[in-house]
Amino acid sequence: MSAPVYITSAAAWIPPAESAKEAVAEGKYVAEDFEVNNILCLPAATGEISVPDMGVLAARRALERASDVVGDGIDLLVHASLYHQGRDWGWTSGPYIQRELGLTGAFSINLDGLSNGGMAALDFAVGQLEAGRGTSAMVTTADRFLAPGINRWRGAYGIVGGDGSTAMVLSKNGGFARIHAIESLTDASLEPLWRGSEPFTTSFGEVVHDLRSPKKSYLEEVGKESVLQRCEEALVTLVRSVLGRTGHKLDDFARILMPNMGHGLMQVQFLKPLGITSERTLMDWGRYTGHLGAGDLIAGVARLAETKQLEQGDHVLLVSAGGGYSLTVAVVEIESVPDWPEVTTDFALPADVTE
Repeated sequence: MSAPVYITSAAAWIPPAESAKEAVAEGKYVAEDFEVNNILCLPAATGEISVPDMGVLAARRALERASDVVGDGIDLLVHASLYHQGRDWGWTSGPYIQRELGLTGAFSINLDGLSNGGMAALDFAVGQLEAGRGTSAMVTTADRFLAPGINRWRGAYGIVGGDGSTAMVLSKNGGFARIHAIESLTDASLEPLWRGSEPFTTSFGEVVHDLRSPKKSYLEEVGKESVLQRCEEALVTLVRSVLGRTGHKLDDFARILMPNMGHGLMQVQFLKPLGITSERTLMDWGRYTGHLGAGDLIAGVARLAETKQLEQGDHVLLVSAGGGYSLTVAVVEIESVPDWPEVTTDFALPADVTE
């Protein structure tokens, strides 16, 4: 990278979780999915808290942790999400978060990248800083999967949605980790996997968002093997490209972070193609969070730092994927282990779940 960009801080806001076993008993969650996914519970926000306000909570925590480096001088705020942000049209949540944080003089924008949104936002922010368009940036994510618009337990094959928000502060003036390389790639041949065969609509409507039907229709059309092969080829191509820039091999990474999907899906989409085992990932922690929308990877970085699962000199590979089919991969080196007293990635678990 032409100019060093650092991760100065990361943080999350995650509400108490609901039991997956109870969801099965209540008919919300299919028992077979529970077994294959190995997700034990899902964080579920209660009350009237809005999705943008969830983003503000995580962002404030990240700003406090980065205050010695950036103060309140954030030049760019990129907000990413997967699901509804509080308004259907004509409004974006990024400027709301910026206003609530009092970040005057910054540029804020929303990025719609579905599950890859947080990492795509990171790629965009790094590029802006490298180009000299500021010295500090913040990436935020926030998602809340509320019925009746979506069923968090059955929204998509192999994916169940946990509520939460995340934030990461970047700076050219220093931080606990350096981003050595980041790249993104889209295999648009897989775009129909998220669209399906239904005609385009002409307006917003109160509909239940079913993410399974599009995938089912496309899989019936082209076959499962075709989809898996193209997903693997895109993933391996991008990982090789990023590692080629830094000179690393997969064995060099102490940790490899990926989206918090069901374990069966993660096995075929990430572990098998990359030839890695779950022990090097945060899949064990992901059993409690489920898929935090656009924020899995930022939450994962915060988790590793907060619980001191990293050492100075460790390298971490961030591998993200989302609709489109888009992917983002980053190589990060830990330069110091931050001493943050609060663990923002801890949250209350249901009574039938123990760590």
